[in-house]
Amino acid sequence: MKRNPYLEDRDKNDARANLPSRLKLLLGVVIALTMALIIQLAFLTIKQGPAFETEVSKSDETVELGSAQRGLIYDSTGKVITGNKPEAAVTYTRGKTTTSAQIAKIAKTLSKYISIDTSRLSDRAKADYYLVTNSTEATKIQTKLQKQYGKTADGWSSTQLSTYQAQYVMNHNLDKDIDANQAMIFQKMSGAYALSTTYIQESGVSDKAQAEIGERLSDMPGIKIGESFSRDYPEGNDFEPMVGTVTNESTGLPEDRLHTLLAQGYSQNEPVGSFALEKQYESLLKGSPSQTVISTMNGAKSSDIKYEGQAGDSLKLTINSAFQKKVQQILEDNLPGGDVQGAYATVINPYTGAIYAMGGVSRDSKTGTKTANPLGNINAAIVMGSVVKPAILATGFQKGVVTPTNNTMYDQAIKIQGTPNITSYWNQGGSPVAVDAPTALERSSNTYFVQLGMKIGGQTYYPGEQLKLRSDAFQTLRNGLAQFGLGTKTGIDIDGETAGYRGPTDGANIGKYLYESFGQYDSYTTMQLARYVSVIANGGYLVQPHLVGSVLQSDVSGKNQKTVWTAQPQLQGQVSLTTDQWNVIKNGMYRVANGSDPHNTGSSLHGLSPQVYAKTGTAETTTNGHSTYTESMVAYVPGQPFAMSLAIPGLNSYLDGTNGRISKEIINAFWDTVMNKPS
Repeated sequence: MKRNPYLEDRDKNDARANLPSRLKLLLGVVIALTMALIIQLAFLTIKQGPAFETEVSKSDETVELGSAQRGLIYDSTGKVITGNKPEAAVTYTRGKTTTSAQIAKIAKTLSKYISIDTSRLSDRAKADYYLVTNSTEATKIQTKLQKQYGKTADGWSSTQLSTYQAQYVMNHNLDKDIDANQAMIFQKMSGAYALSTTYIQESGVSDKAQAEIGERLSDMPGIKIGESFSRDYPEGNDFEPMVGTVTNESTGLPEDRLHTLLAQGYSQNEPVGSFALEKQYESLLKGSPSQTVISTMNGAKSSDIKYEGQAGDSLKLTINSAFQKKVQQILEDNLPGGDVQGAYATVINPYTGAIYAMGGVSRDSKTGTKTANPLGNINAAIVMGSVVKPAILATGFQKGVVTPTNNTMYDQAIKIQGTPNITSYWNQGGSPVAVDAPTALERSSNTYFVQLGMKIGGQTYYPGEQLKLRSDAFQTLRNGLAQFGLGTKTGIDIDGETAGYRGPTDGANIGKYLYESFGQYDSYTTMQLARYVSVIANGGYLVQPHLVGSVLQSDVSGKNQKTVWTAQPQLQGQVSLTTDQWNVIKNGMYRVANGSDPHNTGSSLHGLSPQVYAKTGTAETTTNGHSTYTESMVAYVPGQPFAMSLAIPGLNSYLDGTNGRISKEIINAFWDTVMNKPS
């Protein structure tokens, strides 16, 4: 028998040695792939397993956000200035996987029962609604666009394709017959984030509409009859300009903050503070919404409240509402006609910076219409005039150009080459009259302070000379004013404050330095004047004004409030003067309000009890092409938590005493309303 070499050698050689090379290669690949699969399975199970479990959990459970009642705003006595008025509303909560087609179907059904404002319906939303509700036409438009743009269209994302389709619809006016009410509802629903709740109709939902919608909620997933809260003002609408307003579903989010608020998680038409305190304290007032866990198991849904929500924190202001009303009424009743543009008054605690009242009236000089404008105290920059003279005198003391015992100069006509002559109202002839610093304040001597300003700037006045000030003279003088807070923002806790206006100081305007030295060049706000006079009243401390005195937090029920924050005085700087220097300034301000000089400027304040210390001011201005004046006033009561500032721009009569009459009434109203007169 012939030998079979393969059979004889099989025990001598490994069978793998007899395998063809290709089979070996294939076997290696199979083994490598098997190992890779094992590694990948291990990675998915061990490393990413928890993440997949979380994802599955998300699919089974979703969190639905509710709405939260906004915090209240109280005055200093506990009266509600801004409250909440509950109203029935239609809300929509968007599901995680809700499509545009589903939203359109719901919008069409809902539109049968409510009609909403369509003034904010965008052309894009109208076009989108057309495309969603006309799928056949949408496909035809897509085909046309692909032919028009060729290969470029192949690279479009779904968002880009939708944009081109919508543009096509708008260009060809295909959506002209679309129901605007349906499209507006669609727009609002589409603007909601997944699982967030937004208002479709925030107010004015009739009982009939509530009943009809309630019977058909199963046909409109995500739609509910809920509750909204609109702001009301129990103490009167005059407080609205000061505390601010809140947007609603009609106005939507403010355009200037739209992207910021959307990034913070707001919906397109979610209520948000639009200006003033409502805007400044939005994060506290808005509250936190409730959270309800919606679970799905075998097609059955159940809900469980995870978080009951929290009403927004409330603000307790330093404003006394009764006093605020009186100040507002005093300004309106005493406002002259003609070119007068308004009147603004701030009453402040000089030791803490708390604002008792911030009244303001703006006037249209053409129609005579008056409008409440308390924010004019912080955003109306006005050339104030002589009220700043005490700060100029303080700067003169600090620079050593006058002293408490050596401060007499002549009130005389100021004649500087290249500038108009300057005289004081009571000495227009310009004959030299010796006056000391307190007398210069009482009489409000312009020429005294021009000479003082020149000395601060490095030049002693001699008639007929050129102005030869140091190069830093303007800055030195402005620094002296700024230490009292003039020309800088006060930092008050309300939006929209201005620092005022500083005029140019180049060579062509160097002569304006003379006018700066008696308050007739740069402009300031009435709030800056209040902080400024507070520095004099409290002995030299620059205190930041504020409107919010404390923050109150409620429990879930909105009751049982507790104080969680209280304002403390915030020091912003200090004016360093000796006791003797302060006494000269205060003596002059006492004489303004109580003196017997024949040229006394504060006679309307005489006889007040307790006695006040004050400084009047007048600035020459131009309004509507006419020569006009601004009258101003600052006043305080030594040792008492009272100081006030006042400005009235656009007066046609020179020194008509309006500032004194208004100031006197406000001072008396303070003792009648806020505090008892000191004994």
